[in-house]
Amino acid sequence: MLALTIQQTLRSFCGPLARGLASAATSQPSAQKLERTRAPKTLTTYKKPFTPRKQYLFNEYDTQLANSPAVIVLQHYNLSGAELQELRRSLKQTAQNAHLMVVRAKMMRAVLRDTRYANLSSVFTGPSAVVYWDSTADGLAAMKLAIAAVQKQKKLIVMGAKFGDLLLNQKMMHGFVNLPSIDQLRAQVLGVVQAPAQQLTAVLARTPQRL
Repeated sequence: MLALTIQQTLRSFCGPLARGLASAATSQPSAQKLERTRAPKTLTTYKKPFTPRKQYLFNEYDTQLANSPAVIVLQHYNLSGAELQELRRSLKQTAQNAHLMVVRAKMMRAVLRDTRYANLSSVFTGPSAVVYWDSTADGLAAMKLAIAAVQKQKKLIVMGAKFGDLLLNQKMMHGFVNLPSIDQLRAQVLGVVQAPAQQLTAVLARTPQRL
């Protein structure tokens, strides 16, 4: 009798708990994924499912790139754990909370296939890493700050970057980093516009004195 009572009590408690957990899981928003022109492959060349590890990496790379307004591709050579940690700290503090993720080049090329980042695939060769951001970052400004920070580390090479439709290769990096910001350009344009008006005002101010 006591055992039956305990079982009923457990069922009355665990039933609602299980339903609540299931409801919470289904109510959470699904992770954003990269838009593709074709569905990604689900089977290997040998018609076998990908391993859980490969599926996890694919989904992780996919989610991070889908949410990021910009992406920078790096090659890294013999970075120590301490150097990697310091670089992550520096990017987070100086480049609008940027994240650094070491990736598998072959897996990343599979992730980029048939997406807006497909033209970055060729730069994923050798030991690779990506810099990415949360969706709230100012992609263009953040990308400039991150490239400038990464270029200080001699064990890293910036292979390419992309923001929207803007694709940068290695040769374009130096010029891109040195471009004036939007605020600087606005100030320059405003200065050009205001200069003639100020000159005209000065001329008009002197005119009565000459009459």
